[in-house]
Amino acid sequence: MDKKFVLIIGAGVAGIQAALDLGNMGENVILIEANPSIGGRMAQLDKTFPTNDCSICILAPKMVECARHPNITLYTYSELEKVEPIEDYFRVRIRRKQRYVDEKKCTGCGICSNNCPIEVPNEYDMNLRMRNAIYIPFPQAVPNVATIDWATCIECRTCENMCQAKAINLDAPSEGEAIEFMAYSILVSTGYQLFDPSVITQFGYGRYANVLTSLEFERVMCASGPTGGRIIRLADGREPHSVLFIQCVGSRSEKFQPYCSRICCMYATKEAIITKEHNSAIDISVLYNDLRTYGKGFFEYTERAKEEYGIKYVKAIPHSIEEDPLTKDLLVSFENLDSEQYEEKIVDLVILCPAIIPNEKTNDLAEKLGLNLDNNGFFKSYDEFQGLETNVPGIYLVGSCSGPKDIPESVADASGGAVKAILQKKQQIEQKELEYNPTQREDLQPVPRIGVFVCHCGTNIGGFVNVPEVVDYVRKLPNVLIVEDTLYTCSEDSQVIIKEAIKEHNLNRVVVASCTPRTHEPLFRTTCSEAGLNQYLFEMANIREQVSWVHMNEPEQATEKAKDIIRMAIHRAIHLEPQENIRTEVIPAALIIGGGIGGMTAALNIARKEFHVYLVEKENKLGGLLKNLYILTQNSKLSEDIIAPLINQINLESHIEVLNSAQVIDVVGSIGNFQVTVDVGRKERSLNVGVIVIAMGAEEFNPIGLYRYREYPQVKTLLEYEQILKEKQIKERDCIVMILCAGAREKEDHTYCSAICCLNAINNAILTKREFPNTEINILFRDICITGDDEKLYRKAREMGIQFIKYKRERKPAVQKVNEKMKINVNNVFNKKDIIIEADWLVLATPLIPPKDIDSISKLLKVPLSESGFFLEAHVKHRPLDFATDGIFVCGTCHSPKSIAETISQANGASARALIPLLNGIVESDALVAQVDPETCVGCEICELNCPYGAAKLVEVEENIFKSEINPSICKGCGVCVAGCPVNAISLNNFEDIQINAMIKTGLETKDPYDPKIIVFLCNWCSYAGADNAGISRIQYPPNIRPIRVMCSGRVAIHHILNALLYGADGVLVTGCHIGDCHYISGNYKTERRVKLAKDLLDVAGINSRRLRLEWISASEGNKFAKVIKDFTEEIKSLRTKEKV
Repeated sequence: MDKKFVLIIGAGVAGIQAALDLGNMGENVILIEANPSIGGRMAQLDKTFPTNDCSICILAPKMVECARHPNITLYTYSELEKVEPIEDYFRVRIRRKQRYVDEKKCTGCGICSNNCPIEVPNEYDMNLRMRNAIYIPFPQAVPNVATIDWATCIECRTCENMCQAKAINLDAPSEGEAIEFMAYSILVSTGYQLFDPSVITQFGYGRYANVLTSLEFERVMCASGPTGGRIIRLADGREPHSVLFIQCVGSRSEKFQPYCSRICCMYATKEAIITKEHNSAIDISVLYNDLRTYGKGFFEYTERAKEEYGIKYVKAIPHSIEEDPLTKDLLVSFENLDSEQYEEKIVDLVILCPAIIPNEKTNDLAEKLGLNLDNNGFFKSYDEFQGLETNVPGIYLVGSCSGPKDIPESVADASGGAVKAILQKKQQIEQKELEYNPTQREDLQPVPRIGVFVCHCGTNIGGFVNVPEVVDYVRKLPNVLIVEDTLYTCSEDSQVIIKEAIKEHNLNRVVVASCTPRTHEPLFRTTCSEAGLNQYLFEMANIREQVSWVHMNEPEQATEKAKDIIRMAIHRAIHLEPQENIRTEVIPAALIIGGGIGGMTAALNIARKEFHVYLVEKENKLGGLLKNLYILTQNSKLSEDIIAPLINQINLESHIEVLNSAQVIDVVGSIGNFQVTVDVGRKERSLNVGVIVIAMGAEEFNPIGLYRYREYPQVKTLLEYEQILKEKQIKERDCIVMILCAGAREKEDHTYCSAICCLNAINNAILTKREFPNTEINILFRDICITGDDEKLYRKAREMGIQFIKYKRERKPAVQKVNEKMKINVNNVFNKKDIIIEADWLVLATPLIPPKDIDSISKLLKVPLSESGFFLEAHVKHRPLDFATDGIFVCGTCHSPKSIAETISQANGASARALIPLLNGIVESDALVAQVDPETCVGCEICELNCPYGAAKLVEVEENIFKSEINPSICKGCGVCVAGCPVNAISLNNFEDIQINAMIKTGLETKDPYDPKIIVFLCNWCSYAGADNAGISRIQYPPNIRPIRVMCSGRVAIHHILNALLYGADGVLVTGCHIGDCHYISGNYKTERRVKLAKDLLDVAGINSRRLRLEWISASEGNKFAKVIKDFTEEIKSLRTKEKV
């Protein structure tokens, strides 16, 4: 037990992110998950708000990366059995539950499930459809192996007899396997479950088929769900004409859960929008209490829902739901708080948004780990501002196990948990460097010597494709030296066969024809490397997901298509060249911009790993906006109670250099080597750093012109009021009015919710009332936006006699001066009456706004800003702390308004992300990068305009002669610049024009009796995965297509489309990610423009432009992919008069 690990319990999105961050830091990680697959709740979602990205498209690559990572040991279907603290470590025992399936042998073919006679409700689909007793949880499951549900298995042994891989053993010991190891830290990321609405009997959940929970509805909406993405009533299969959402089911309730579940308002809005996108005629209403848009871009999202989609939000208290036994329609009774009327509404579907509650195993796990629970049953954080820490040193909480959180907060938590874990180590343990094998054979012959290995995959391929016929055909192809067919090419013995063949036949190219490269390409690349062959001289032909499984009823056509696809792979392989990943040394220093709570936290974390940190603060002392606050909590914790210890730690830390009264004025370079110029007290100083963390904070909006601010001295901002309270200027019988959303959530300018104003106002109102009990306090609000357990403060404020009066944005309160007081006139939404309040103090809860210098920093670092002026992260859900530009990270309120606790969490997370390159010392980038031929380049600058990452730049090579250069450390290999270059001066390693054109030409070589023939371009991340999904789901479609995978649809150039038609294609289909989902930020926008231009060219040439089609297809849209192929094939067939191309 010499090796020490970090144990992560729970492999949802938070557990996966923590494992990846730690693994990428070089730490050894054991990740355990109680279910058969990793992925957690996020794997069940259809889309994510506020971007409506496909959830599995975001998550699946992380799941696969996690399973492949050399530093991560993944134990699914496993649980914690015992933890014993020993000195600075934990002795851990986990129990691997018995699958009765050998994970190493199982190929995920699905034959066992297809032949199992037992069906039981499928948990992944929320029991809305059936699965077998032996099953794979969902198409993208990791690991993609079967599990036997022993509780429902009848031991008929059908699966065991059918399994050609001999992976099933029903006689395996039932107790499974115990594994013991030592851990120096433990992260708990066990997630949450949903409140069971059936206990609220008046809603009819469980009795009425058309009453669903939000997660059940999510599965209905999903293309891989029980209805194939068709939104229907489960009672009769009819499309609904009306849908009603009910919020706060079991939450914000004295009877059930007292807290706000935080995400319900937003995912109800998301589901409503997606429903409208399915059918815009559906009438949708949302019954809500307060519309809580707590998050970046969330309020704008709900405004879009109202204005663009016509979704009706009704502030209401639902009473009951009754079903018509004949029509199955639902009668919903509720009190409309806006109209003060009791109303009834007949709808087709009701969606209940239930409370998020602790995981059912939380109590058991808390006992094993010795952790405390809070009053709501979640794991209890040791400190309200340090939400990751627990009462047990070395054990940390990430994600929703400590309370309801959205995905970005969970991901930030996860990265923060990673940094806490590595700082927990009592002694330096040598980090394991990520595997790198630069040694390759140098005896490559100029003539390609290709070995081809064709997989039967049991009967998954061999049952529908005539593999012996394919093998005979491939043997006759040029440059092919050896062809082998194997039962399972991915098996360990087959890897030995491949390695021996490479050595024996001196192969310099390898092609494997089997399943999808999305799951198996890394395995075969590693095999080639181990045999001394450069990994980039390998190519895969997908003849399972995209041939045998989708043409099961057409074996002859499937065989012909398999021949074509393998031939295309061989011709691509002929033009492959060896590549080496790009390695960049990292300067062991970091720059932190901003010395507030976020910047100081990040600085300390990085410095404690013994890296030099430059902490740049524009003011003359540290502390940021926090130093202007007074009492932060109901426990009378002062802001200086947090700031003072941090500043003291900063001053004592030898690896931190504080630069006060300083500003960054210039930045050049990229990850690993940034050259930064800082103005310190009007003197310039040069700094060299490997990474940068932006923690600039935010400013309070100055509301001049609003509510007589600065006109009357008694009108104060909330921040100014804190000083009044601190100085005790309040009198015992003063009347205080607080106006929330003063300058926030507007139609223009500050369109966002500032997240913390409601809580800060209520907190200050309670503090005022506590110190001056006879004051009269009125809070004028539009919605009370507080989340989680802070709901108790809202309740407490009302109990103390603080009055809450709701107003509308369209009728803001009016303020006049009367003698020494102010007269405030507000129209109460609830009774439609005007109320006049004579106040001594008027307090404006104004929003946080971006700092004044954010534009200059954005331009210097070439990182984008959102529409609201805050920094725009790489991805709102799965990369909330990163920018598209590697090596630069963001945290705190310069990202968006947020609480102190969330700022600290993000700072922890950002420091973890920054430590990954620092700890490795080297950044290794994929060899798939673009290169410029300087002889051909004309310096037109189009590549610089096209590149979404800023990797392409014009440089002056001679006087007044400019050429483009591409920084390989920044380039992501999308190929957008390559396709857009007007003089073909740019190439993309491994996806060069000669390779793509070779596939196009050879894919159209043979005479195909099954006319027409269509070339399909698929982007690696979404549409290719969607095509795979169609195969996994066995959705049949015509065999006319010949697929070509590219990393991004933006790599498809106009000349590729024209070449396909020139070589004889009857049609060309370009597919990619949905707009807004692009893995490469904006690649599909370029695709859209190019396809339109190509259509125009076809029209000019007299070729029917209907022969070219563009479709957006997500990873979960297998049904859509199949439908598009069917429709396009029929459309091409209808064009009977062939144009001469």
